Amino acid sequence: MRQNVLQIDPYAAADADLIAVSQTPAAGGEQALTLTSAVVTLDTPRQVVFTFAADETGKSFLVTGARRDGKQIQEAVAGTAATASTVQAFATVTEILIDQDSAGAIEVGTATVVMTSWLPLDYIIPDFKVGLVITIGGATDVSIELTLTNLLSRKGNFPTPPHSAHVGSKFKLFYPTVNPIDHDSLVNISADASGNIAFPVTALRFISNAVVVTTPVLLEVLQSGHRGG
Repeated sequence: MRQNVLQIDPYAAADADLIAVSQTPAAGGEQALTLTSAVVTLDTPRQVVFTFAADETGKSFLVTGARRDGKQIQEAVAGTAATASTVQAFATVTEILIDQDSAGAIEVGTATVVMTSWLPLDYIIPDFKVGLVITIGGATDVSIELTLTNLLSRKGNFPTPPHSAHVGSKFKLFYPTVNPIDHDSLVNISADASGNIAFPVTALRFISNAVVVTTPVLLEVLQSGHRGG
């Protein structure tokens, strides 16, 4: 596998109502929140954050949009008493549905946390080793996340869409929600650092936990090994 460099550039601060300004859905049944535009494009892929004025526990919110590479994704978010966010990073948001009337006003915006796209790794090779080097130009807080989710899998009924929109393709193929786990040591890093991955994982991504103000932060990834004959 050739060397890869994942980079996070300076980005804007969190914006609580960038995607949907304060509103109280009350039309009955499943309904769409009014977005700030037909397609909300974020400055960089981010988690989508909900802020609740009242306790929305028991409500479900379905976020539809796209990843950095343009592939369409959906994620269901459970309501809480205060805030909730997606696990996935959305580059664009095109629709947000709530499954019933809300208890109070809802805002939808962005988080401080920003992440790169997932970088697939060759986890089938017999001698799986990955070297990692983080270069930080200024003060920040970054982490590496790993996953065992098969990024290439697609399911025609995952999740079961509560509306008629075709997501992913005309055959309703959904790209999977990825389950992230923290790297065992490269978490909340604030200075140049190095490490490795010694056990097979399908992919990794680079996370900024604080706004990158001045200079980009870099993660260099180099995987060794070869396929068996």
